[in-house]
Amino acid sequence: MDLRYPRNSAELVAMRKSGNVPELPVLVALAGPLNFNNVTLSAVAGQRYDWRPVAALDVEVFASADVPWGDLLRVLADIAAVVPKSLVLTFAEGPRVHCGEMSTVPGQDFALFDWFPMPIGPIHWPASRTLARRLLDASGDTLPAPYDHACELVVQLVAERCNNPMEMA
Repeated sequence: MDLRYPRNSAELVAMRKSGNVPELPVLVALAGPLNFNNVTLSAVAGQRYDWRPVAALDVEVFASADVPWGDLLRVLADIAAVVPKSLVLTFAEGPRVHCGEMSTVPGQDFALFDWFPMPIGPIHWPASRTLARRLLDASGDTLPAPYDHACELVVQLVAERCNNPMEMA
């Protein structure tokens, strides 16, 4: 399935092709326009996009209570699948949560997104804490847990190699 980039992606795609990255986090607007100097991508929650341009970058998603929860989770999961450096969710109503960040495996050539929702909105702490809990509850279910899957693959690989000792040499 060919997915399109979110609106306003041309600048970011051009930067990535030339080997450059933005200094500030890339913003993703799900609830109307944003008034920041950051590279800002516009998306419609519930639609699928090609998020590869945000891989290994800091990303902050801006939503509102009007964005359906399931659609928001889908956007977060799709962005996390391309493994951003970090992912933050900010609501127009105030709550803010650091969703997780990229983890690399030492000596290996891959990275994965490690979900670890933490409230970071001190002014709206109770709502941020509730939001973080909801995201944590969704991880492993609606939000895939690639770290858990990677661990399962390592255990499977070790078991296969133990059954065939010639591969270990």
